[in-house]
Amino acid sequence: MAISIVRYEEGHVEAVKRLNARLAAAGETWRFPERTRSRWLPDDAGEEIVEHYFVAVDGDEVRGGYVLKWQPFWTSSGLQTVCTLYLPLSEGIINPSFKLLGLTLVRDALKRNALAFCLGMGGAARPLPQTLKMLGWQVHDVPFYYLPMRAGPFLRHLRPLQTRKPVRLAAHIAAATRLGSLGLGVVKAFRRASSAVRAAVSFEQVDRFDAWADDVWLAARDAYSLGADRSMKSLNRLYPRGDGENRLVVVREGGKVTGWFVARSRAMKAHKYFGDMQVGSLIDGMALPGHETAVCWAARCFLDRCGSDIIVCNMQHEAWREGMRDSGWLSGPSNFALAASPKLAAAVGEPYAARVDKAHFLRGDGEGPTHL
Repeated sequence: MAISIVRYEEGHVEAVKRLNARLAAAGETWRFPERTRSRWLPDDAGEEIVEHYFVAVDGDEVRGGYVLKWQPFWTSSGLQTVCTLYLPLSEGIINPSFKLLGLTLVRDALKRNALAFCLGMGGAARPLPQTLKMLGWQVHDVPFYYLPMRAGPFLRHLRPLQTRKPVRLAAHIAAATRLGSLGLGVVKAFRRASSAVRAAVSFEQVDRFDAWADDVWLAARDAYSLGADRSMKSLNRLYPRGDGENRLVVVREGGKVTGWFVARSRAMKAHKYFGDMQVGSLIDGMALPGHETAVCWAARCFLDRCGSDIIVCNMQHEAWREGMRDSGWLSGPSNFALAASPKLAAAVGEPYAARVDKAHFLRGDGEGPTHL
């Protein structure tokens, strides 16, 4: 029987549970949602930003599926509906009989909307982005930035420092003798925003986005070759009031709103990179052109006040990357990739490699405001 790809309905749930059980039995950690309706972005009447689930049906069984997030994006042609494709999950990862299903899922998604992208995926070298590259997608890693805020936890828990005994011993000695704190203090003292920015910037946590978000968005959007609509309506849909993990912060310079950001700070437990550290993440933001450094500096200060041991961010736009550097963030290797479909890459403009440096992507633009 031929496999058909259809909207996920209640009648498919038991088959999805069986798929997840087969994946678990084979040692895979991927799971497809065992609910048909998105909790984050349900397809309610009148909503532009929604999630749709699709499943690959093979008789009485489900062999895979994917999720599409529909969302207005600013492009070189104005506002257009773009889809984020995520969790293209195929039983082919454990059963060679379905090895081509992953390609079928991607092609099916593009039939529904050819303006599509994937974000994250563990980095550009992983199997999914490499497959997308073979299909003609544009793929690259989104630059990664970080800054240790507290030397002791950083030296004791950062996993790459624990893999080799001499390095681990030196890190623990530095943590125990406070040499690490002294060294980090010097780094933070020299790697910070200019005195003019530090003197001008203030920030305030708020409950929701207001008219100031529209003012910033309308003033800034023409500086971007591609970016999700960051109007007040869209932002309040993506980051609803009452979500305790997302911290919405408005940034002012000289009393004037010049930007905003969304951040999180979470205590990790045996994380594969960060161990048991408190990790702060800058996951979204927008600024008036020329004020990116102020927002990056405010995010650094805010996440420090939240008690973060280390702060992290992925940032695509060249002006924002400069803002990260000018506010003292360090750059490191990225495991967070952007893959743009051929039609979306064309919408960014030519030459793509240069135009994509003016695209605005952070972690909040993918499958939800995930922390890491």
